[in-house]
Amino acid sequence: MNKKAVQWLYEELPQLIERGVLSQEVADKLHGHYGDVKAVDRKWTVIILCSVLGALLIGLGIILVFAHNWEELSRPVRAVLSLLPLVIAQALAWWVIVKRPTSYALKEGSATFLSLMVGSSLALISQTYNIPSDTPDFMLTWMLLIVPLTYLMQATIPAVMFVFGILMWAMYVSGEPLKSFLFWPFLAVVIPHFIWSLREEIYTIRATILAYVMAIAVSVGAGLTLGKTWPGSWIIIDSSLMTIFYLLGVWEFKGITTNWQKPFQRLGAVGIFIMMFLLTFRLPWESITERHYYSIPQTSSSAAFPDLLLTFSLIGGALLLCFRYALRQDWMRALLGALPLFAMIGYVLGGTSIAFSMLIFNILLLTVSVFRLVSGIRTNNLSVINTGMFMLSALILARFFDSEIGFVLKGLVFIFIGGCFFMTNVMILRRKGGAV
Repeated sequence: MNKKAVQWLYEELPQLIERGVLSQEVADKLHGHYGDVKAVDRKWTVIILCSVLGALLIGLGIILVFAHNWEELSRPVRAVLSLLPLVIAQALAWWVIVKRPTSYALKEGSATFLSLMVGSSLALISQTYNIPSDTPDFMLTWMLLIVPLTYLMQATIPAVMFVFGILMWAMYVSGEPLKSFLFWPFLAVVIPHFIWSLREEIYTIRATILAYVMAIAVSVGAGLTLGKTWPGSWIIIDSSLMTIFYLLGVWEFKGITTNWQKPFQRLGAVGIFIMMFLLTFRLPWESITERHYYSIPQTSSSAAFPDLLLTFSLIGGALLLCFRYALRQDWMRALLGALPLFAMIGYVLGGTSIAFSMLIFNILLLTVSVFRLVSGIRTNNLSVINTGMFMLSALILARFFDSEIGFVLKGLVFIFIGGCFFMTNVMILRRKGGAV
């Protein structure tokens, strides 16, 4: 159960006992079942945010101070000034580890400050002694130097910096298939910290922020490093990735009731709808016949192996999760999870009949939207109804704009769909007994 829900239950127990709804014995059993819940002190969240922001401002301020008249200083002076902030930051981090090991605010702040000073000192020393280095090498070196702070200080901000840093590095080297694929082993370095943060407290802002960052990094990283093996393979890769996000999010974050704390489920659900909607058009299927990177003769065939390995791993993982929900007869999620299977069928048929591939996804999106609409009506769930109607409306409008139908009829269709939205919400609210 959600932590907030348990707290609410504990607050209600004294009144329920007083009114005779529950006995003291039952209340004690409920308390024993759910255990103690630590009260969330919002001031510590503010303190952590302020400490991190303060570390960022101090670090950037030091960099700007040094930049002023930097070239007029002698080389030894520049070397000392380059290393001095790093030494101070290391001393501060060591003091926090020894004297304040339980302070998350000080850990995050000092680790952030030290991470910035590592990059600053690295850049200044390289510039002072003319050490040859390009941007990708500098970025990778900096990230590899700060990632131990994630584990030494149990700090999330250095992990976030590391993930974004290697993502930028992958952007720079995206033209080199084997080199850019190293993004995935580098990303795996912070996975143990990510799992720890979820197990330590899945509801905290630190865990949620890192979850969003990881989801974004995996999505962008897949676009940078995968899909270069055969033309149009992004259709299957992106479908599999969004499916895994959604089904894993439903599975692992099922105890959370707050929407913003479900990054994988939300990103996956939106991604699945976008993929279904895009694949109802002709343009994505035309990419299947385009000349692609690995079709260039100079490229070694061995460069395609990591791409193929991770691509088929994504497909297999998505289909296994879909099969899991099908066995549980959770047909709505199983239908959404079947997106990679339909993508593969459409991909195979797209080379000979693009129209048939488009038809498959028009039918699939229509089925999902109607299924969700009916499910929402049966359960009186207004959000499910609205998402079902939104998906159905998007499909209808897209097909209308594809056709030669006149503007008057298209306008009437807009009015009709808007009226359906309005009337459905009114009916559901009245059924629930709410004021309209």
